[in-house]
Amino acid sequence: MRKEETNEWVTISDLMAGVAAMIMLLLVVTIVQSTILASENAKKKRQGVESAITEIKSKLSQLENVNGILVKDDIIYLLDQSFSPGRACIQDVTKSLLDSISIILVDNLKLYPNIAVQIEGHTDPTPVTHICTDLSFGCALFDDNYSLSAGRAREARKALLSSISNNLIKSEISKRMAVVGYGPDHLLNYNNPTASENRRVEIRIIPIGLAYEISLQN
Repeated sequence: MRKEETNEWVTISDLMAGVAAMIMLLLVVTIVQSTILASENAKKKRQGVESAITEIKSKLSQLENVNGILVKDDIIYLLDQSFSPGRACIQDVTKSLLDSISIILVDNLKLYPNIAVQIEGHTDPTPVTHICTDLSFGCALFDDNYSLSAGRAREARKALLSSISNNLIKSEISKRMAVVGYGPDHLLNYNNPTASENRRVEIRIIPIGLAYEISLQN
């Protein structure tokens, strides 16, 4: 009788060990699959960024009067001369260039749904000496460098979206174009804070995270 009971416990023990081994195997497979999927998603996101930047560089090389725009390290820079002095208004020649860039951005945003555009405004530390309350003059309302930089970034966003005639596409693309105004917080030239290169707008094509992807679906 004891021998039979012992055999029963051995059988149950073997069964539990087998179940545990199966669970561990499934867990390992799940982790490996998740790692592979994450790697593939990261690769696709990076591919989207590189595709857009490569096409934009190629397009700008074919155009004239591109002195106000520079593409470097996957960032599109709208330089100081792209804007009217002391205002948020974009110069007409830069608006024309942004029209060309917009077509490329829209095509790549549609092709790669897991990339987005972040438009960052930057100024030098020189204080704003006047409050702009006239949109027709300044193109934005501002009373300091933060609101001025945000206004310039906003104008760049408006210029990029203005060339999209399809309202449905414009609505979808606009959700993936964010505006940030950093003011003088991120200088390119710390040795010369008032240097012109510190006054700029950066258009960044970025891979988006899971939380942001979920927010786009809501």
